[in-house]
Amino acid sequence: MESQSFSPMLDRVMAQEIQSVSWSKTMDVCAILYVNNQLEICRVSEQLQRMFMIQEDDAISNIIVESTFLTYNVGNKLFLYHLASHQKIIQSTLIKSTDKIKQMLLVQVNVKIIKELELQAAIIPLSTTNLKNWQNLCFLKQQQINNIIFSLTNRQIAYNFNGILHLGEIEHKGINELYQLQNELHCFSDSTVEIYDISLMKHQQILKYIQQLSYLNELFCFLKTSILLINTQLQDIFKCYQLNIIGPLISFGPQESINFHILKFYQKGDCPQELVQFFQKELYNTKILQKMDDNITNSFNNIQEIIQDSLMNVLSRILIILNFFIQSKNMPFYQGLHKTPFEELQQTVQKIQKLFSRFQIECHQTKLHLRNFFVWLNLCAIKAGNEQEVECENVNSPLNKIEVDLSKLFDFLKDNHLFQLRNLQCFYQGKISPRTFFTKVVVQKNVEFKQTENITKILQNVFKDSYMDNVKQQQNQIEYEESFETVNSLIRELQNNLDKIAINLKPQLKNKINIDLSSSILRFSEKSEDSYLISVLKDNTIIQYTYQQQGFAKSKKIQFNNKFIKELQYFDGKLIILSTNQQQSSDLARTKQQKEEGLFNQLQLKAYISSGDLEIQNKFECHSIKDLQVSKKGLISIIIDSKKLIILSI
Repeated sequence: MESQSFSPMLDRVMAQEIQSVSWSKTMDVCAILYVNNQLEICRVSEQLQRMFMIQEDDAISNIIVESTFLTYNVGNKLFLYHLASHQKIIQSTLIKSTDKIKQMLLVQVNVKIIKELELQAAIIPLSTTNLKNWQNLCFLKQQQINNIIFSLTNRQIAYNFNGILHLGEIEHKGINELYQLQNELHCFSDSTVEIYDISLMKHQQILKYIQQLSYLNELFCFLKTSILLINTQLQDIFKCYQLNIIGPLISFGPQESINFHILKFYQKGDCPQELVQFFQKELYNTKILQKMDDNITNSFNNIQEIIQDSLMNVLSRILIILNFFIQSKNMPFYQGLHKTPFEELQQTVQKIQKLFSRFQIECHQTKLHLRNFFVWLNLCAIKAGNEQEVECENVNSPLNKIEVDLSKLFDFLKDNHLFQLRNLQCFYQGKISPRTFFTKVVVQKNVEFKQTENITKILQNVFKDSYMDNVKQQQNQIEYEESFETVNSLIRELQNNLDKIAINLKPQLKNKINIDLSSSILRFSEKSEDSYLISVLKDNTIIQYTYQQQGFAKSKKIQFNNKFIKELQYFDGKLIILSTNQQQSSDLARTKQQKEEGLFNQLQLKAYISSGDLEIQNKFECHSIKDLQVSKKGLISIIIDSKKLIILSI
């Protein structure tokens, strides 16, 4: 190094090849991206102090480091991390297509906190649950972070609120870069600059509407998570019951007739060999019934907890926000804002509330039926497998200390729909009429039992003498109920109503300026109230323009003799330029060549960091140099020979 006008602050060889460095806009914090998709967030002083690391499977792009958070893209997704806690707060899809996001632009907006006491109950943290969806809103609300995020792809500019609520898109052809100035969005292509008015997105009345919709949207995500968790617990119950009860008894014949064989044994004492084997081989001297009871009871308790603490809680909050919109019918929605059918959404949410209230009761009753059934099966296993009643797992089981409720057992066995647990399955299926659930069962009186040696003691212990005498001869009455809607059908209805919520906030094109911007690099200065500088690198020449009063004026032209400009950045309105003494091939091609030919000693380069007046500030000798970045705090970072990170102070 021959000249050190910019003071060297750090010179460090990293363990991995560096792809890029991104600086915080307000702090001496940088994010170092490595070629293996690892992102290292560091504080910068005399040393690099690692804060935390992030590893992604796919390519990371568009890294933005703010004062309190870090955000980046992976494919079409947005990831947002809280810098202080190092926790991932938001993961969401920014665009509907799989197109690569070329640029992500954050436009900060200020939304006044809504003071309605009733509404505050809907946006405070859900303290009774650990579901993660709610972290998004808690973080954004506490940190007062509100951004309109513009995502540029090859075909469109999508924009949303805080990465949570999609607001719309602008179709385009050939836009390469976005820039924001006050209430304007400047869209740069090779030959034009399109200027859009985005003041509508910053209007307090509309932002208030958008903010509540983002809360509502996240609450529905929370609701979806709760419903899926309930379904997961439900599937665990079905799997356990199917594997240990229905599966082994399938030898009776069709699954639909299993309960009739057990009911026949219950009523007449006629115990077929298949049932004897089930008692003796599957249940006797094992802990299977106790484990089933523990697992299924635990799953039912989890369902109960999710419904009470999460699902019903979030449904109440949703209704609070929906009521806010319904009561705001006279709210003056400005140009571009479309009023939505919140009344229909409210009705659907109330249906879901009613459905899960019913489902909660059904779960509790089924849990009691299954516990009673397992107690009876445990008793049957003891009698069928051990007439002397010596010590065995079944005898020692806590189930053996519970008395069988024979009336409840009879109700369970006679109802095939209940026995197969379809009373629970139907809540997550399509529309079903409850009257199709039940099977006609004739209850006989004074049945003569055909007792066998194997079941004599079973009948003596299981059946109370007075029970069958008290059973009245009757045909099971099929109660008619109107067909009810299930979870799946209501979620589809909910989604249909949500799809009707349309916000048309498409920015208005206010100006289109013709200007030749075909270049390899386009760089912007810090913006003032209504102007900024732009530098265009074209054919190794920097052309500077000033934007002011709705137009661009050419202000300066910079040419280097015998140097090749590689990168340029603005700091405090002045250019900082990275150049080399010879044309440098692409890093990718050179890396490939090194791998194929084993060439690590490249031609020596001389690299220069210069100011806008062409005065050389720093000089380096290296094999490769890239990624000049300048922070607003006056720190310059460059990457030399792939792994060396050099930081200078202006």
